[in-house]
This record gives sequence, structure tokens and C-alpha cells, in this order.
Amino acid sequence: MDITSPRRVGTSDLYVTPLGFGGGTIGSPDVPDSTSLDTVTGAWSTGVRFFDTAPWYGLGRSERRLGLALAGIDHRDVYSINTKVGKSLVPEPQRDVSKRTLSPGGEIRTPRDPVTGFRVEFDYTYERIRSQHHESLQRLGHSRIDSLTIHDIDYGYHQPQQIEKHLKELDPNGGRGATALHELRSQGAIKAIGCGCNLESRNADSWLTSAHEDLCERIADLVDLDFFVIAGGYTLLETRALRRVLALCEQRGLGVIIAAPFASGWLVEADGQGSYMYDQAPFDIVEKTREMANVCHAHNVSLAAVALQFPLAHPAVAAVIPGAKNPNEPKQNRDHLMTPIPANLWQTLKDEGLLDPDAPTPHP
Repeated sequence: MDITSPRRVGTSDLYVTPLGFGGGTIGSPDVPDSTSLDTVTGAWSTGVRFFDTAPWYGLGRSERRLGLALAGIDHRDVYSINTKVGKSLVPEPQRDVSKRTLSPGGEIRTPRDPVTGFRVEFDYTYERIRSQHHESLQRLGHSRIDSLTIHDIDYGYHQPQQIEKHLKELDPNGGRGATALHELRSQGAIKAIGCGCNLESRNADSWLTSAHEDLCERIADLVDLDFFVIAGGYTLLETRALRRVLALCEQRGLGVIIAAPFASGWLVEADGQGSYMYDQAPFDIVEKTREMANVCHAHNVSLAAVALQFPLAHPAVAAVIPGAKNPNEPKQNRDHLMTPIPANLWQTLKDEGLLDPDAPTPHP
């Protein structure tokens, strides 16, 4: 597989390498600074030229580390950076528990970083999106960000009334957050606008009905998007994004970036001990994974290689952005994409009912 020739993201001016780098893990305080910098350098050495991050990842730590690792590594036009908007990091020198709110599932919605003292606040209005863009530039230490993605307007983080509030903040006739994004793109400050679309344990119920897909369409009607970042909704194990989200992207000429292609590491370890989309894997996923692993073993390829190559076969998908916590993992990702996979493996997965028959698969 060609992993170095850039692909166009939808119909935008943004081009990315098919193998990108997800910066969530390097935001963890458990990953030392030196290891995070070496991990980014390791990804660069494999040909990665597309880097994804967010203020949310480590509450600023991922952006700071990524920016430092990329500083001076090559001409700025050689690579692209995507970061997120919707969450501001507000200084809170003295801990104020009253400012901590909870998600519908009881998880902390607005955490405070104990090291830096910054607290998360959700806000998608014009003024905040403009300031969030500027603040990300400062944390990255770069004068340009290539794309901005609307982060976490979904039922995993917000009650229904909060969803409506944030949609009004985005509305060009309300809080004008969409207008801020459109202006940044028309002014050349960014090349593309994205929106996150997640399927994980904290919002899984919203995918049992049409709620989450309806929400994605509502956001696409409010904002002139160029792409979606889909995490968890289109993997080897879970193809629910085929129902409406990927169809929406094809209808409107939107690109797709696939985050968490290993389902938060589950499809790499495949030993039943890891987490599946940041939670314990349900029984049906454990069984399906075991059966898929058996098919892969029979064809002498790894489950991880099959998992990473699968989403790139969809015509709307421009890149996969697996994370990495050490310098060796980006090299493993490159090797997974370079692994030859027999064409009949894909047909076997479909014949055994393990893969949606309508899912596009790589050509030999």
C-alpha cells in the first residue's frame, strides 16, 4: 500500500498522508516528555506527514509536545496539523470543584489538570472558537494550523439540552461559531473544517437509535464541513458509520479521517486484556475478535494489519490516525500497512458474517 502519496480530504485544499499520527496518547502525563518527542520523530521517520491533536488531549500537553517535536524538523509546508475547537482551557490556579460538571454517564466532563491548573470549558461560539484557534497556535508554537475539527458535540458529553445549547452556539444566526470557522478558512488561516463523530462506551446508546446520526447531519447543515473524523464507528469490528454518516460524506463530497482504527488498542493486543473503545470489551466483541483473529491466522497475517488497512479502502477515507505511546509503535503501524493481505481473506470475513458485505475492502 502506498502510504506516502498524499490524499485529498474531500474537495478541500487539505492533502494528507494515508498514514497519520493520532496525538492523544502523547498527551498522557504517564508518557515522559522525551518519549513523546521521540514518538513523533519515529512517526516522521515512517513517512507520516499528517498529525492530529487537540486541547483535550492531556489538557494542552499533546499540543505542546507535538509542536515542540515538529519544530524545525522540515519546511512547514511539508506536513499538516489538525487540532480541535469547542473546548477552552481556562486557568484555575485554586481548585474549584463547583466548576466540575459530569457527562450523562457520570464521567468528568470538565476535568482540571492537576499539574497546570487548567480546567476544560465547552463553548462553540464565535468569540471562543477564534480564541481557541489562537490559543492552540500558542501551545503548538506554530503560526499555522491546517485544519480545525469541532470536538465532542455528542451525547457522550452532553445532556440533550446541552446539545441544543451548543448547536445554537454554532449556528450562524446564533452564537456564530460556524461563521468563525468559515472566516478562518476563507482568510487562509486553515484549509479545512472537520467535525468529530465518535462511537464509544460513553455514547453507545445514542447509536442504538438514529440520535447520533441525526446530530451529525444537523451539524453538517449548520457548518460547511470538509470532513468528519470518525472514531470507533468504522473499524474492522464496527461498521455502523456505513448506515448514514459515510453515506452523508459521499453525498456531500466530504472527506473522512479514521481515528482509533485499532478500537483504542484492542485490535492490536487482541489478547482480551486491553480496553475496547476506552472501556471493557463486551462479550460479543470478544467473540467476534477471536473469530476474526482465527481467520487472519489461517491466512498468515496479523489482525492488526487487517484492521489498519480495512478503513482505507473506503473511497471517502483519506487517512487513518492511530496513536502511539513509544517510538516503536509508529514503525509497527507502517509495517501493518505494508503487509500483503490475500484478497480471499476479506471474502472469508464476509462469508462468515464477520464483516458487513457492503463494506469496501482493499484490492490486491
